[in-house]
Amino acid sequence: EHRQVFQDVGEVVRIDGDGFVVRTDTTEMRMRRAKSCLLAPEVGDMVLVALIEGQAAYVLAVLEREAGGASRIVLDGDVEFKAPTGRIGMVAQEGIGLVSGKEVSVVSGSVEVRSTTGNVVFDHLSYLGTVVSAEIGKMKLVAGIFDSALERLSQKVKRSYRTVEEVDQVRAERIDYAAKKNMSLRGDNTLITAEQLVKVDGDQIHLG
Repeated sequence: EHRQVFQDVGEVVRIDGDGFVVRTDTTEMRMRRAKSCLLAPEVGDMVLVALIEGQAAYVLAVLEREAGGASRIVLDGDVEFKAPTGRIGMVAQEGIGLVSGKEVSVVSGSVEVRSTTGNVVFDHLSYLGTVVSAEIGKMKLVAGIFDSALERLSQKVKRSYRTVEEVDQVRAERIDYAAKKNMSLRGDNTLITAEQLVKVDGDQIHLG
């Protein structure tokens, strides 16, 4: 069955639910947005429309919009951007926002993030990795509770300073401290207790 199709140009005068009321030179009628019209029409837009005889009318494309107006690409259902042999890039001067009502999943062979400043806020964070390598000029950590369970911990620092306001407690099978020069232990009360042997060895030993 052959149906005649007429094209015209009109202005969006009202948004009516999931449709649009468009005024042309000859009529004013409700139209649907064609699937190929990715840019969501707004009131005041000049649009290209198609009228199918005996059927619905469609907004095919947005031709003109007032300067400074925001542009929204609206798609129904699941959407997939695919470049089988190339890359997909997103570039914006003022910023890029990514919002999801549920999860956001990123799968990649490698991930690289470069930024002058960064803020990350999680109510709950779980991380599972094999190797982490970080080069940090300055790091500040403020936490209410910090728990870690490690098989081995190795650190190499030039200077280390710690301040513990209340209790500093270590439980270990063996403890070995070695200093090339001086080792100093100070306290209002210093207690050394051993179940078997206490040994003090030095070229000179001063007590009192």
